Amino acid sequence: MYGRRARIGYTSVAFVTEIFPYAFYKMVPDGVSLALLTLHQTELTRGEMDRLYDETMKAARALAQSGVDLVVLGGRPVLLSQGEDLDDITGRLSRELGVAVTSDASAQLAAFKALGSQRVGTVHPFDTHEDARHDGMITQLGLAPTGSMGGGSNLVDLPKLDCARALEWGRAFMHAHPETDTLLFPCPHWATIEAIEPLEREFGISVVTNLQTTVWRALRMCGIDDRIEGYGRLLRDF
Repeated sequence: MYGRRARIGYTSVAFVTEIFPYAFYKMVPDGVSLALLTLHQTELTRGEMDRLYDETMKAARALAQSGVDLVVLGGRPVLLSQGEDLDDITGRLSRELGVAVTSDASAQLAAFKALGSQRVGTVHPFDTHEDARHDGMITQLGLAPTGSMGGGSNLVDLPKLDCARALEWGRAFMHAHPETDTLLFPCPHWATIEAIEPLEREFGISVVTNLQTTVWRALRMCGIDDRIEGYGRLLRDF
C-alpha cells in the first residue's frame, strides 16, 4: 500500500494543481501518500468564495469517506470567507467526520510558533496591491510584519514561475529588510521549496512556505517524526 505510514487528504484551491503534488512527494518520506481533491478557482469574487467554501466542505467529507488519516483544508481566504474561525471549522468537521482535520493556515501558525518567529516578511507571487493584505495577516497572528513584496504573477501563471524566482525575490527582500527573522512564501501553487535552504544559510533566518508547513504539520499530526533534510529548519529540527 502506497500510504502504509499515512494517507494525507488535501483540498486544493487553485486554477490548476500542479506544483503541490510534485513538491509534496519530494519532501515526504516513503510510505506517505497524498489524496488530492482539486477545486478550480478562477477569480476572487464573493460568489466564487462562497462556491469554493461549499466545495471545500464536500471535498473534506469525500476524503474522510475514503479513509484518509488526516484532512488538510487548503485556501485560507476561502475558509475565512464565511466569517467563521479556523479552529471552529476544523473542530466541527473533525467531530462530524470522525477524522482529524486541520488547515494550511493552522500549519503555518504552528510553524511560526515552533521556530520562534517574531519579525516576519512575506514574498508572495501576486500583484503588489496584495501587500497590505499579507501584512495584515501577519499582524492578526500577533507577529510583526517587516513588509511584503509581490512578484506580479496571477492564478493562471503560477505553475509556470521558475523556481529561481523565489530565491531571487527572497534575496531582494532580505537585502531591503535585514531585520526579518522569518521569511514567508505563501501560496502552495508556485515553486518555492528549492529556495528554502539557500536563503536560510545565506541570511541566518528561518524560511517558511505554505507547502512546506503543510507537509510538516501533516506528518507530525500523523505521528511521523522523521527529520527531513534539504527543506529548511522546520522539517529538519522540529
